[in-house]
Amino acid sequence: MFDLVSRCDSQIVRFWIKYKLGTLHRKLYPPPLPDEANFHYLLAMRRRHIASIRLTRQLANFLLKDTMRSTCHRRRQIWKSVYDKMLPLVFAVGYYLEEHRRILLERDLGRDQSSAHVCYDIRITPAITDEERAIFRRLDPPMRLQYFYMYCFIVQVLTLKLRPPQSAGTVEKFVRGWTAEPACPEDIAFALVLGGVSQVGKLLACKSYGERRKCLYSFITKLAPYETTGWKDHWENLGIECTAFSLDDIPTASIGITQLDEILVPLMESFLKSREYTEAQRVRYAEVKTEKKFVNELMGYDVWRLRERTAGEEEEEDSDAEADT
Repeated sequence: MFDLVSRCDSQIVRFWIKYKLGTLHRKLYPPPLPDEANFHYLLAMRRRHIASIRLTRQLANFLLKDTMRSTCHRRRQIWKSVYDKMLPLVFAVGYYLEEHRRILLERDLGRDQSSAHVCYDIRITPAITDEERAIFRRLDPPMRLQYFYMYCFIVQVLTLKLRPPQSAGTVEKFVRGWTAEPACPEDIAFALVLGGVSQVGKLLACKSYGERRKCLYSFITKLAPYETTGWKDHWENLGIECTAFSLDDIPTASIGITQLDEILVPLMESFLKSREYTEAQRVRYAEVKTEKKFVNELMGYDVWRLRERTAGEEEEEDSDAEADT
């Protein structure tokens, strides 16, 4: 059976590319030539698609409190519309982060290691705007602002989830185990750049603040060669696809992680200066950046206010059902 499937892999892959993959998938990840098509391409696309689905579900649940379990039909419809709107945007952000990581590792692992550090080291570096400009140009110009706002919202949610609730008092923090300091921007950038949307989805899937901090710490330490013997397996599980460097260089490499506030921000602002964008779009960008209401800009309406209103409707439906019984 395996030999039969292997002999037909080219035809199967071409079928999936033609009938199953979306336009965005094919544009960002161009399919191989017909005589070079193999299952590796499909498996990589499947991994990316599943990671985008998982993160999108977590973001929709964050906004609407896992509404799909609700008895209110309207709330489920709203959850579905938010999910459908976000999914392609999350996939595009995942593509950007994947390419960002590739450029970063080519810079730090693809060079001559004879003059490099003698041990594994992680440092924070400025933006790598020049190399990323070509990546961003592959995205549709009308959608670039939407992709940028989606990225900002992901960072916003991740940062919020990696700190104790602001409303909790000292006693409550102690009882609930929320005594750990909030995750620093460097650690968040580490998870975002090296882990991509897959790792962000795993972090947001953790139910408590303590579990999220443990998951983040585990991700960081498992990639360190001197912290665990299986470090290479964990690097390979990231799905890195590049022949310009070898993972064997990691134990003697100093890897620079882009500062969190310099990922995409200077690039987007440089594009806004071009003729592709109007003055009204530039003004609106400044307003959204100041207000930080990225998700409202993505959805086109105030999601938070709508959530409160539909929650009230659900309570009314529940009370009506109780009265009928």
